[in-house]
Amino acid sequence: MNIFDILTLSWRQLIQRKSRSILTILAIAVGVTSVIALSSQVEGVQHEIIQSLETLGPENIMVTVRGITLFSDADVVRLASLANVAAVSPVINTNVEVFGLEDPVTLMGVSSLDLGNVLGEVKLSAGALYSDVPAPQVVIGSKIAVNDLGETQFVVGQPMVIQAASTLNTMAVIGILDDYGSSLMFQPDTTILMPLAYMKTLMPRSGYTLIIVIAEKPENIDSITDQIGYVFGDRASVTSIKQISNTVVSITSQITVLLVGVVSISFIAAGLGTFNVMMISVLERIREIGIFKAIGMKDKSVLTLYMSQGLFIGIFGSLTGLGLGVAVAYIIPIMLGGMAGFEPDSGSNGPSSQSSGMGPPPGMSFAYTPLISIRYVVISVVISIVIALLSSAYPSWKAARMKPLEALRYE
Repeated sequence: MNIFDILTLSWRQLIQRKSRSILTILAIAVGVTSVIALSSQVEGVQHEIIQSLETLGPENIMVTVRGITLFSDADVVRLASLANVAAVSPVINTNVEVFGLEDPVTLMGVSSLDLGNVLGEVKLSAGALYSDVPAPQVVIGSKIAVNDLGETQFVVGQPMVIQAASTLNTMAVIGILDDYGSSLMFQPDTTILMPLAYMKTLMPRSGYTLIIVIAEKPENIDSITDQIGYVFGDRASVTSIKQISNTVVSITSQITVLLVGVVSISFIAAGLGTFNVMMISVLERIREIGIFKAIGMKDKSVLTLYMSQGLFIGIFGSLTGLGLGVAVAYIIPIMLGGMAGFEPDSGSNGPSSQSSGMGPPPGMSFAYTPLISIRYVVISVVISIVIALLSSAYPSWKAARMKPLEALRYE
């Protein structure tokens, strides 16, 4: 028999037991589905985080205060004088209550010239930016202007009453930011921006909570970070976008490996199921195997006959798993509310991140889109086919080693 005849016969034998074959294929598909669905979630979250960080600029370094001592104007000058520093942007942050809003929001004082360093790109949906004068003017985030239900809360020209440092202050809304989405470092959508000069008049203590340092080139970040650490010591916490991105990639990669390791248990179960099905298939066809060998079929052909059945199971199981994996990958975020805004645990934000205005605020919206990785697709397909072949090896060998006379006498 040529290889085509063997494969045709193998396929016919496989579809004779449709229910058993389908269940075995689904067992293989579960492993592939799990790997693709779970790895795509981690890859998607990683991509979203890295993308949101890169909008702030790869040259950005965040210098935040530790403890109660704020940065002074002298500190700003010292940072600006460091080698390879292109610019510095002092910022004052605090959490405030706004009349008409249920949750506190971040109030940020920053010069209009430094808004690009803070936002990455200045995008307005309405109104205009403020000028650098000590005037009660604010530019508000998109989710402050319009809540999650689509209800308008503030419009350009409307007064806004803010409680800061135990005093009530009336501001004029002169601009509304476009929708920026989520970021680990800064949440423009739930932030109120005002002139730095006016922000200073609201604070009980003089000084800055945050200084953004812009490196001339991304390759200068490490040396600048070392210099800042030498200048401030334990007074400041220094974080670069590059460091955060590397940390995110490292953590998510480890999580992906862990998840793939866990779901590999399903491959083991599928392998055992395939082995069981193939053994039953061989035992059911002992007399048939005896007839094949009696009319001249060689051991190699019998081995190929049953190994090819395992190959078919592996191929169709992996293809089924691919389709289900892609579908489940996009269903998971919908079930979690990810496409509409996944809300992680607000308890993960430490006091230092909130006090400096960095990090996501409670109830932040974090949306992501699953990212199907070709690497994990190939890995899961190869593993499923290899496991199916290995599970078929012993039953196929047993069938090939049968003696024709003994097989024909089998009852």
